[in-house]
Amino acid sequence: MQSLIGYLNSAWAHLVDVLQLTSPYRYIVTAIDILFVILIIVYIGKIIKRTRAGKIVKGILMMAVVYLIAKLANMVILTFLLDKFLSLGIILLIVVFQPELRNIFEKLGRSKVVDVFDIDDNILVKHAISEVTKAVEIMSMKQIGALIVFERDTKVSEVLKEGIPLNAKVTSELIQNIFMPRTPLHDGAIVISGSEILAAKCILPLASEVSVPKNVGTRHRAAVGITEISDALVVVVSEETGTISIAEGGKLTRDLTPDGLRELLDKKLDRTKNRNVIKNIVKK
Repeated sequence: MQSLIGYLNSAWAHLVDVLQLTSPYRYIVTAIDILFVILIIVYIGKIIKRTRAGKIVKGILMMAVVYLIAKLANMVILTFLLDKFLSLGIILLIVVFQPELRNIFEKLGRSKVVDVFDIDDNILVKHAISEVTKAVEIMSMKQIGALIVFERDTKVSEVLKEGIPLNAKVTSELIQNIFMPRTPLHDGAIVISGSEILAAKCILPLASEVSVPKNVGTRHRAAVGITEISDALVVVVSEETGTISIAEGGKLTRDLTPDGLRELLDKKLDRTKNRNVIKNIVKK
């Protein structure tokens, strides 16, 4: 215990020396410095959390904690192995997750100063929901099949790679035009993030026949399939019956009315509310 206290005292003395905490002015500057570092870490953490790198980063952080404990306990072999692993792990992360890192810097470059820390854009999301609901209602009446993926915390990068990039504002007219039969983009799904259509003609992984009703088609299986591997919310319009359905967490809710769909999307995509609120709204 005394060795631990001695180590902490030594570390604190070294930190004071490095930060040059010799005056009130230096304390203020250091506090501002630490605040900026925390904000940057939070910002990058929010982005990483939405990608496939999130779980791997958590694993590396756990290894770092074990490394710290091993170092304090003077476990020579374990410290040596973890030291080498963590050194190589950082390089490996940079190589493997190069696309995600590029997206972080691209988003930072596109953002306005007020948007850097993801200030609420719930108004734009609500407008997108309104446009999607309007399009779905019309396509349901005309029995035009549609598959609309709302990307949430988990990014669906692999799905986007297979689609045609659009990066267009969500509008009812555009959605209807995309899913119009015999048009170049009508096959597959569109992916929406916030208030933007990222891509069209995206191919989704299919759910197993066991996890979906036997009387549904490929669109519904694809809708359930993507929600089994991500937290995406998927709206489906049946080409055969015009029925409106929604998939989430590997489950399918069918026979929604346009008003029910709008209410459900408002609840589940509202960034100011708890995303875990679940309420089934089906046509009576």
